[in-house]
Amino acid sequence: MIATGGGLLGGILASLWKPGVKARSALQHFAAGVVLAAVASDLIPEVEKIGTPIGILGGFAAGGIVMIGLKWLILKFESRKLPVGLAAAAGFDTLMDGAIISAGFSTGQRLGRLLAIALAIELLFLTLSVGSEFHKEKSKHWRGLAVTTGISGLLVVGAISASFLLRNVSEGTLAVVLSFGAAALIYLIAEELLVEAIEAEESLFSTAMLFAGFMVLISLKLVARSDE
Repeated sequence: MIATGGGLLGGILASLWKPGVKARSALQHFAAGVVLAAVASDLIPEVEKIGTPIGILGGFAAGGIVMIGLKWLILKFESRKLPVGLAAAAGFDTLMDGAIISAGFSTGQRLGRLLAIALAIELLFLTLSVGSEFHKEKSKHWRGLAVTTGISGLLVVGAISASFLLRNVSEGTLAVVLSFGAAALIYLIAEELLVEAIEAEESLFSTAMLFAGFMVLISLKLVARSDE
């Protein structure tokens, strides 16, 4: 619910504030840094600890294939007037975020809490970015808010669905799910957030925001570890 709330807040902010090109680029870089840190510092180490090589590689490969298929659909049905590609990728990745949070709690409370906080930050900036893109295209005012609300709601759907599907499964199965999720998050970073941001403008500040997002999540992890 905290992560979903972050997404809803981002959508509301986007409906009230229309950031310029530099602000959008900075926000997308920051979100990319947070997601990158989540994958590098939490998901991959946990997957390596609980999974088997075949399961890890299989889950990651499956995630990559699904995301390539999503990319194909986006290119096929992309609308030039609305940021359909970013919204579709954000929606699918938010659905996976919910499943990843549930899988994280299944492996341990610490990982689940950290993922929930990290993905709340990510979803806040992601929906703010998506909503801003809709408003930039001068679409109807309610459309951007409806899309970002729907994206945020997908996290709850993913979390609840995964909580039932992953109940009492083996650690190997959890590793496959987390590997699949890691591939989906990497797609979000490389094919949507950074591509959109780099196409928007080139800025040293935006690059700095990428590292700032990474450092924020790492700092949260270090603080959580010191409290244990």
